[in-house]
Amino acid sequence: MTAQSNAGVGEAGTTVTRRLVIADMAHQYSVAPVADAPVLVAELAAEAGDGTRAMEFLRPGQTASGALSAVRATGQIQPLAPPAAPLPTWSCTHFPADFTAYLANALAATDGIENSASATLSALGPLLLLRTHTTASGPFTEVLICARYRAHGTLFVRTARFAHAADISLADLVARALEYRTVLQDHMRIESNAYINCEEDIEIEQKVTLLDEASIWSLTKDMWTAVEAGDFPGFITYPGYELTRWHFVQHNFEVTGPAEEVGHYAFQENPGNRYQLKMKKFPADALRRQETFRKGVEVPGGDFEAYLAREFPALSFRRLPSFRRTRFDVNVHSLATGHGFGIETDEVTVDAAGGRKLRQVEMEYLETYRHEGLDATTIDDEMERLTRLVEAHLAKAGVASERNHYSKLSFLRDCVAAGATAPSPTPQP
Repeated sequence: MTAQSNAGVGEAGTTVTRRLVIADMAHQYSVAPVADAPVLVAELAAEAGDGTRAMEFLRPGQTASGALSAVRATGQIQPLAPPAAPLPTWSCTHFPADFTAYLANALAATDGIENSASATLSALGPLLLLRTHTTASGPFTEVLICARYRAHGTLFVRTARFAHAADISLADLVARALEYRTVLQDHMRIESNAYINCEEDIEIEQKVTLLDEASIWSLTKDMWTAVEAGDFPGFITYPGYELTRWHFVQHNFEVTGPAEEVGHYAFQENPGNRYQLKMKKFPADALRRQETFRKGVEVPGGDFEAYLAREFPALSFRRLPSFRRTRFDVNVHSLATGHGFGIETDEVTVDAAGGRKLRQVEMEYLETYRHEGLDATTIDDEMERLTRLVEAHLAKAGVASERNHYSKLSFLRDCVAAGATAPSPTPQP
């Protein structure tokens, strides 16, 4: 696939200077530092626009630099002889071979000691990405720290921004940026702690119902390709979690009372004769619905009615038809806000309704990377922007669709109204 673009956020006519800081991992983790390890600063291609970034993702080709410097522990700046052409500075977990050869020679020439770099280079890795803006009120720099390494790129998340003089030296700029490396470090040093759900137990989801027959697998692959090609400006696929696949056999119940508890309970079959119970509370189809789960549920004899009567005696239920659901997700993040969303294309089949199908693309909020300036109030606007991009993509593909909040519960009600029957209750022992 072609490399994703970080363009598309911010206004044209200005540029942002970007510098990749490669340093000893001891700056971020409690490991023994390597003596005399330099801090390497690689100036990357300037970025058009003046937009800030909650996060940025660099693929190997996007780390290419033709201007590099070494900053020593003493604060001394040593510009390195430039390579003949810009070279990618990082790939997966290592310096690329041609960059390694260049760097060893450049450091040796600077130090006057052959092989002076060999003992220190293995300690280094991408640590920070600095984004320097020049504005009417004065320059400022965003500090983004490494949050995730993957074979196809490195993810950085903003932990701070600071104003500074226009003539700040590179050594002082790096030194000030390093002062902020501990901000959010307790979250960033453990990947599973790096993000939060801004609205716990609330499902936030836009729905686009497909009106044409369509292959959801083909749509998913095309959607993924489009995001990777930069057709969804300001969004990138989630590094290491780009595409996920799901399949459920689901047994459904409508909660009919009391009024403040109405909604949809569903038992999703899991291997090992256990279920995940999904519990949604909502009086009407809407953007937000309360959603909680019970995992590893045992239902002796598959008697769902008995389980519900025992566990939720204050609620009344109506059995609805079971269905099979297949879902393919393209998971994306917004560079501007750090919010993560699933573009989830699914197909539901109700066998009791003669194989009646529902196909939808759902834009669901997943999580937000913790970062300086985190603003949960931007979730809806960014989801709206993503939904419009999805709608435009579907229209370009010639697939008719309709945006609505049409839920699986409403679909099942319609199936019943059309004559579908629910499975017979499991006989009591």
